Amino acid sequence: MEKSSVFHQVHGLYCYSQTRDSLTIRVRTNINDFKEIIVNYKNLYDHTEDIYHKTMDILLVNEDYAIYETSITIKEKHFKYFFSLIDYNNKTYYYTSDGFLNNPKQDNYFYYPQINDDDIINLPKWAEGEIIYQILIDRFYDGDYTNNPIDVQSWDSLPSRNTYYGGDFKGVINKLDYLSSYGVKMIYLSPIFKSPNYHKYDIVDYYQIESIYGSKDDLIDLVNKAHEKGMKIILDVVYNHCSSLHPFFQDLLKYQKNSIYKNWFKVENYPISIAKGNYDNFANQVPSMPKFNTANPEVIEYLVTQALYWAKELKIDGYRLDVSDEVAHIFWKILYQRLTAFNPEFIIIGEIWNHATKWLGNVEMHTTTNYKLRQNIIDFMTGDQESKDFIKRYNENKSRYLTPHYTYLISLLGSHDTIRLRTKLNSDLTNHLTLRLMLMLEGIPLIYYGDEIGMEGNDDPDNRRAMKWDYIQTQEIIETKRFAVLRANNECLKKGKTSFIESQSRVIKFFRDYKNSRIMVILNLSDSDVIESTPNLRDIFSGVKSNVVKPKSIRVFISE
Repeated sequence: MEKSSVFHQVHGLYCYSQTRDSLTIRVRTNINDFKEIIVNYKNLYDHTEDIYHKTMDILLVNEDYAIYETSITIKEKHFKYFFSLIDYNNKTYYYTSDGFLNNPKQDNYFYYPQINDDDIINLPKWAEGEIIYQILIDRFYDGDYTNNPIDVQSWDSLPSRNTYYGGDFKGVINKLDYLSSYGVKMIYLSPIFKSPNYHKYDIVDYYQIESIYGSKDDLIDLVNKAHEKGMKIILDVVYNHCSSLHPFFQDLLKYQKNSIYKNWFKVENYPISIAKGNYDNFANQVPSMPKFNTANPEVIEYLVTQALYWAKELKIDGYRLDVSDEVAHIFWKILYQRLTAFNPEFIIIGEIWNHATKWLGNVEMHTTTNYKLRQNIIDFMTGDQESKDFIKRYNENKSRYLTPHYTYLISLLGSHDTIRLRTKLNSDLTNHLTLRLMLMLEGIPLIYYGDEIGMEGNDDPDNRRAMKWDYIQTQEIIETKRFAVLRANNECLKKGKTSFIESQSRVIKFFRDYKNSRIMVILNLSDSDVIESTPNLRDIFSGVKSNVVKPKSIRVFISE
């Protein structure tokens, strides 16, 4: 037994609360060291010899380690506990806050003194496992030609960095039935505020809606009509940086050290100029996008007030936070507090490309983009790794998050910042198999507009082509839509636990389990049939008993 491999801490991933009187705890060990782990626990203020015992479940297993987890309940909300670790020779080791002890006393226990309301993980229940669809407004559909910019391009032309196509709020309204046909629950719109560029990620006025998309009333109409169809509206907001044309930055350029906004930005030296770019800006490469000093209380109040204003005014349902890992944590904490106080069901989604543990919990965001999953899936689909490697990376990624977040992480395969999935995979069939796999896995699956029909596009700006509405309705497109509708209507796929089954190198097998339901998914990328030995399998679409998965296909079964 490797004592140094045993790990627990009374915070973060290893100790958190989901209800007022329940604590969820984890322990990590070497994979083959113990056959059982028991948590021994009691009320912090109970000094008797009485104690409760609970066997912990295995949460995740990788080739090197195992993570055990369970929840314990004390109605008084005060906790102390230690662990009994039993090896395969039935020897018991006691693990405490003071390490391994032969005879632990109550002073040696781990303490969680009190569950307070702000400790409890609260996630918007309506969003769990649902489908989100990302739209670049200018590129989706032109529903009102009267608000088009004067230099609008033809819909089938390829984009440059300055191309406008004329998409608008009314265009999204016109396509709500299309989105509904895919089981979409959330529509995520690109930035909507006044900006000199088509993408609107460099904002000039945070209180003015971009006129080429329509009016405020048009946007409210979109929100209302989406709500009527059971869909939510998420806005992309940019608080990391603004446009160099923003009045506050223009004041800084004009008055330099004497500007009242000099502490709203991060100046390297004076005099500052756009030509020199001697101030903090986006990626330190785009002087036209100066970064806000988001730890400045004045900046926080200005931007948080703006966020709250539009949440109330438009009755939207959430924000996606651009470049959220570069913004001060105090900013997100205050934004979270203000927005969730206004609407406890408001969803806050961060854009983070790596592991995002420190932004989650009950502090800053509900969920984030799961780019780690995207890369893992693509590496498997392109043949860069085998199924065992996929499973290892999948579990490793999950180990960095609280269990409640597993069904909330944004499972994206494409976005406005990535090469199109179809182009990346160089195969229409593989594009659709990949989308179907994503729709069967845990998380909130995100469909980047056009990926569902196999649109192509290389690096930015090519990955932001206008939506192709004259596509041919192929069998692959029909099948992918069928998977999306299945996902949207199946609680097991939205909320169920995932457990993988070892298989051959180009095959992924897993169960999704929720309450009394079990679904089995098999993706076969090999060149031969997969004959599944699990008994009593029925195809979830046809209801026919079956156990064969053809090459280059994915099938979903009900396990009876």
